[in-house]
Amino acid sequence: MCLAVPCAEKKLEQQSNCSFSRNVIPQHPLYFPHMNWSYIAGFFDGEGSLTYNNGKHYRITIPQTNFEVLQKIMQSATVGHVVGLRKRQEHWKDCWMYYITKQSDVELFLRHIAPHVLVKKKLVQQALKNLRPFLIKQKVKQALSISRKNKAIELRSQGYTYREIGKRIGTDWGYARRLTLR
Repeated sequence: MCLAVPCAEKKLEQQSNCSFSRNVIPQHPLYFPHMNWSYIAGFFDGEGSLTYNNGKHYRITIPQTNFEVLQKIMQSATVGHVVGLRKRQEHWKDCWMYYITKQSDVELFLRHIAPHVLVKKKLVQQALKNLRPFLIKQKVKQALSISRKNKAIELRSQGYTYREIGKRIGTDWGYARRLTLR
């Protein structure tokens, strides 16, 4: 049984060039052909949260009793994970949570939903403002680590000891050893 109002059906017919029939069973309610960033932003606005953990990392969470919706959001966003949550009361429904903790993924997600959120707009803008310097700092650290690793491997192949390598790259010999063994 189609529950759509007749005038809404005509409007949809005009927009999508498809016709409605009272005898046709509508698509399954878990079918999401139009999953896009505005839909995800609306879902996040209503159900999700953006938290700042321990003063250093942002986390996005969206709890929901409908697993398929969260799975589709994860597939569309291409970031994050969906996990099952334990029931705290026996009579409660099963619940799942979509979450993103990797800071570059949080920034990607927020950047895509930022133009579409309404309720959490200021929170999203503030998080994006705070994440940019953090991610730049993280990339610099990663580049330094790669540089140190390459230098350590090169020095080790030349026959230097771990202590000598550590002195040359400005770190202790144990870290120099770990760099060469990775």
